[in-house]
Amino acid sequence: MINTTPAVPTVPAPTAPAPPPAPIPTSPASIVSGLQAELTGAEAAKMAQWAREDLIAEKISQGQAEKIFDDLGVPLEQRGTEEDTRSDEQRLLDKHFPAAAPTDYLIRWNRPGDTAPMTTELKQFDQSARTWLSGAEFPRELGNSLVSTIERVAQQTKHMNAAELENYGLVEYEKLQKVYGEALEDKLRAAGRMVEALETKTPGLKNILKRVGDNALVASMLIGQSERYWARRR
Repeated sequence: MINTTPAVPTVPAPTAPAPPPAPIPTSPASIVSGLQAELTGAEAAKMAQWAREDLIAEKISQGQAEKIFDDLGVPLEQRGTEEDTRSDEQRLLDKHFPAAAPTDYLIRWNRPGDTAPMTTELKQFDQSARTWLSGAEFPRELGNSLVSTIERVAQQTKHMNAAELENYGLVEYEKLQKVYGEALEDKLRAAGRMVEALETKTPGLKNILKRVGDNALVASMLIGQSERYWARRR
């Protein structure tokens, strides 16, 4: 007899889900812990450098860095993890006001729309400006702002005669007195010492500053940076 009862369809057994892909390592620690194959010498050196940078930036602890170096087989003399002897104030300054390299500053000497190539003299001036900005340990944005201010003020004062410049200086000095009061002279002396120190290393800074006379804004920016400059040397 033909069986007319509908056959029960065969349901295939569920397939086990594929394991999720391994997460992509995002730090030296996770990279090292997830290693399954031998690293080349260049790769290990690069990861060790990342660990040093993260340690300096306080992204990882000393213990975490040592673990990474152990896993990578970095010799003790190549770890470069000596105790940080900076004061708390110096650490804060380095964190919030990091000194920029000469090439980091964005300086535009030409006016908008002027595409003429830089002259040899302007190139030398540009190099001097970048060198002393970095030597004074200006952060990138503050350094850019200072140069822009110097250039703008220089355009305003370049046609003044001696008498006009003297009067201009008196007006600007009064502005500084209103801001700093009795502390002004000490602050100006500290800024002057910083300028002298930088002039010794890279002659030409004084000539750059002469372009703006005694502008209050420029002087105030130099005062602020000199406080950070000398704080790093205490």
